[in-house]
Amino acid sequence: MRLKVSPRVAGIVAGQDGRDEQLHAIRGQLELTDTERLTLLIYFGQGQDRELAGEARQALALFPVANLRLLAADAALHPRLLGFLAKRYAGRHGLDALLMANPSFPDALRQELQAAAVQRETEKPADSPDPSERENPDENRDGVDLSDPDAENTEEPTASEEPESSEHLSKYQMSMTMGVAEKIKAAQTGDKEWRGLLINDSNKLVSSAVLKNPRITEGEVYTIARNKSTNEELIRIILLNREWIKNYSIKLALVMHPRTPLGNVLRFMGILTEKDLKNLVKSREVSPAIVNNARRLLMAKDKHR
Repeated sequence: MRLKVSPRVAGIVAGQDGRDEQLHAIRGQLELTDTERLTLLIYFGQGQDRELAGEARQALALFPVANLRLLAADAALHPRLLGFLAKRYAGRHGLDALLMANPSFPDALRQELQAAAVQRETEKPADSPDPSERENPDENRDGVDLSDPDAENTEEPTASEEPESSEHLSKYQMSMTMGVAEKIKAAQTGDKEWRGLLINDSNKLVSSAVLKNPRITEGEVYTIARNKSTNEELIRIILLNREWIKNYSIKLALVMHPRTPLGNVLRFMGILTEKDLKNLVKSREVSPAIVNNARRLLMAKDKHR
């Protein structure tokens, strides 16, 4: 059975509106249905682009449980996607019961799910936690092969997907019950997974604390700077760090960021390469003032040749 995708999904996969739209889709920043987003996350999670694949797998780990439950109970969801949910989230979040009751859930997978449930019950020690609350980093979660999709359909899913980090998911669960002070402490002292999780916290005190973590790398700062949804407070903190703004890639990301003050942008543009200035001239993502300044700098370079 072929898996049909919407024209919207096909366009994002094809990169019709650029890489930024793909990242926004993965991060849940576009108006997509849960089905469309799940399809995209599975596709990008198996792709060759390491950044997109990493973002997609993290997004799958953080996919809201309430939304997963709705998808598992949706009789209109494609059997291949139901199969993905069954294998990736087996024994967790109470999805098994919802899938078993779903008339669209394939009978073969229903039998597998029943057998797996029996095996878990048999192997579970008396004092072990409920399997729906347990993370198993070694479990095999088969994915869906969505290679080369189009607006009509895609080939039948067959490929496997790497398991997500169960540690990351448990940290996400922990963060849901933490107070602001606890989150700030975790942001300032935690590892890369804590930083990646808490940088997106809605409380600016928490997200800002991530940039005060002594273990944060310039690569992480670059990722934050190039994310168009990064708030102005984080941009301000990055601008105040002299070591970070010595990094060319970070400077370029700040030039492109809509929340970087224009004065800083114009100052940084003076060190940009000719190639990057030409890209700015063509860009529709920056203001006219930046485009005009890029043209002026290119003309000045031509005069000095």
